[in-house]
Amino acid sequence: MEKRGYGNTGLEVSLLTYGAMTIAADPELKDGIAPSLLAALERGVNLVDTARAYGRSEEIVRATLAAWTGPKPLISTKVRSQVRDAWRFACPVAEAYPPAGIRASVEESLRALGVERLEIVHLHQWHYDWTHDLSWLETLHALRDEGKLRCIAISTQDHEHDAALELVSRGLVDGAQTIVHLFESRAANALLPLSAGRGVGVIARCALDSGGLSGALDEAGFAARPFLKHANYGDYTARLEALQSAFIPKFADNLPELALRFVASLPGVSTITLGLSERRFVEAATADLAKGPLPAEAVTAIRREHVWSRNFYERLL
Repeated sequence: MEKRGYGNTGLEVSLLTYGAMTIAADPELKDGIAPSLLAALERGVNLVDTARAYGRSEEIVRATLAAWTGPKPLISTKVRSQVRDAWRFACPVAEAYPPAGIRASVEESLRALGVERLEIVHLHQWHYDWTHDLSWLETLHALRDEGKLRCIAISTQDHEHDAALELVSRGLVDGAQTIVHLFESRAANALLPLSAGRGVGVIARCALDSGGLSGALDEAGFAARPFLKHANYGDYTARLEALQSAFIPKFADNLPELALRFVASLPGVSTITLGLSERRFVEAATADLAKGPLPAEAVTAIRREHVWSRNFYERLL
């Protein structure tokens, strides 16, 4: 498994991260142990990305790591917001992430995961105005000074990657997490190169667009996915067909391979977090990424001809 530096932090992270949002859906889950996570660790994945908002995720990660006999992976988690609507609408950061709420969330994660220190802690949302009230950052600095976390990061709101530009430019965080995929490559215009220049690590998420880029969903499958149910199925499938026609099999054997290798090809991406709740997903993703980056001509064509500015998340609240 390829390793990359997470910004200037000194952390070396695997190109593929185990995204633990859906870990409880592992069909082989038994006694709180997820075989899909064990399979990922066996293949060299060394970063697990979870959150306080992911139900039982942190507890399942803990139980699974207790059953793992190899090197312990790095842990990335996210602070729980105190304001539900902050997922879509901006509010004062002191309301969504008051100092006491941040501290409680971090300490709950430490207990749930059974560790003394978290490698990466994100605010689970980010709105541009929050750059101008750094009370949240002061609290995370204090927790870092206490040895409870190593790296401070933020997770950008939906497709609003540019909202993090000032934060990254000022060097206020060690890392950022943002959506990057075949239709959403705009982060490569500014956030990714800026992060690389400032030594900020980037976790790319939604590389398969919540399953849409798997090419395996029918209309009912789209309707069943919370993050895809508001998509226009006809429009989406037409765009998938355009990708297939242009790039398959010339540059990749299938759409998921094209999607993962495209994100891995973008300078500034430290790692790709992907929902890997089944062994077969782990096997496929690791095999795809082992094929290396796409040719530059394919990356350029995707960025130029297949950007699709949309946000299916807008109606979720």
